[in-house]
Order: sequence, then C-alpha cells, then structure tokens
Amino acid sequence: NLQDFHEAKKKLSDRDVVLIDTAGRNFRHPQYVKDLQSIIDFDEEMETFLVFALTAKYDDMKAIYEQFSLIPIDRFIFTKLDETTRYGAMLNLMMEYKVGASYLTNGQNVPDDMMEASVEHIINMLFGVERV
Repeated sequence: NLQDFHEAKKKLSDRDVVLIDTAGRNFRHPQYVKDLQSIIDFDEEMETFLVFALTAKYDDMKAIYEQFSLIPIDRFIFTKLDETTRYGAMLNLMMEYKVGASYLTNGQNVPDDMMEASVEHIINMLFGVERV
C-alpha cells in the first residue's frame, strides 16, 4: 500500500538509486494500473520506465503504452534485442509518444546485458550497421 511505499522510501533514502519492479501482469486489465497508482507515489523524485520486449507486436506495444499512460512515463527500456532483427517498433514508439529510451538489453544476464541507449547505437541498429 501507499504507506508501505513511503516507509520503504524513507528507509532507502541513503541510496542513490532504488529500482521498483512491478512484476509483469496482464496490461489489458485497467485495474492493475489503478492499483499501481494507489501503491506508488509517482512524485518528482521518481523516474518511471516502461519496459517493452522487442519481440512483441507493435500494436500490442502501443496498447501497453496507452494503458500505462495513466501514470507518468519518463523513459523506455527495450529488451530482447538479441531475439529479433527488427527494431522499427522501437523508433516508432519513441517518435509517436515522444518518449526516449534509456536502456537496451540483449540477453538475460541483467545488469551485465544492459546498456545505455544512445542515438548513434539505435540508428546503427536500425540501418543494420551494428548487430546486437
């Protein structure tokens, strides 16, 4: 609940970064996002990332964004770059919703397989100059 969130936030206040994983659930249930709003205080000290698997269908990715847009989304994280050769959905999402990418993952060894997203890297992937 929200009180537990504030207590945990206070307890961890000496940390530079605290990651909160909201275990994947069916995004088609609006109640899930409403539950998040009642559990997490999305204040100015928080940066919110929405994670997309690049193996997902573009229309599903858009539906996920629309569902979660009830909460402030600051940046995207794109996963499973190593499981696809098509990266256009990543660019389309960033352009359509005007949200940038912070991180990309290309394996299951997080954080080792996690890299910062850069414009140069994304462009090189899109044009096949760089392989994951």
